[in-house]
Amino acid sequence: MLIGFMGAGKSSIGRALAARLGFTLFDTDAIVEEAAGKPISELWDTEGEEGFRASEHDAVLQACAGSGRVIASGGGAVLEIRNYGILKGAGTVVYLRAPADVLRARVGIALDRPLLREAGAFDRLLAERTPAYESAADLVVDTEGRTPDEVAVDIAGQLA
Repeated sequence: MLIGFMGAGKSSIGRALAARLGFTLFDTDAIVEEAAGKPISELWDTEGEEGFRASEHDAVLQACAGSGRVIASGGGAVLEIRNYGILKGAGTVVYLRAPADVLRARVGIALDRPLLREAGAFDRLLAERTPAYESAADLVVDTEGRTPDEVAVDIAGQLA
């Protein structure tokens, strides 16, 4: 189970880790988009945060139902109490961590990320979410200056 802020590398590291372990990647954001038939930004605009979070919860349930999986969760999934226990019960929770300036550079302008539309939202959200990521994590792995494959090797080694 990979958690972390936007731009931490959950999807790309998840792909690399799943390939290394011979597992299947379940990316909750991709599951939400596939079920909705539209990008998260459009789902957010039509159904609001409450509708998105309901869809995200369904995606978490789907992603966590089975074994042999690497799960890349949405950045806010672990913040929802109804998801927290499900995610923790799915296996080792790995917090992918990077400094704010690295995350900001990876995310870029991010017009497709509804939560970043307000001025100052990035810093506020990062400050709000970091304690939750740290609390939920069984492992903390830094991603700055490392390729997804390098991080996947590190995680696989720590899980062995």
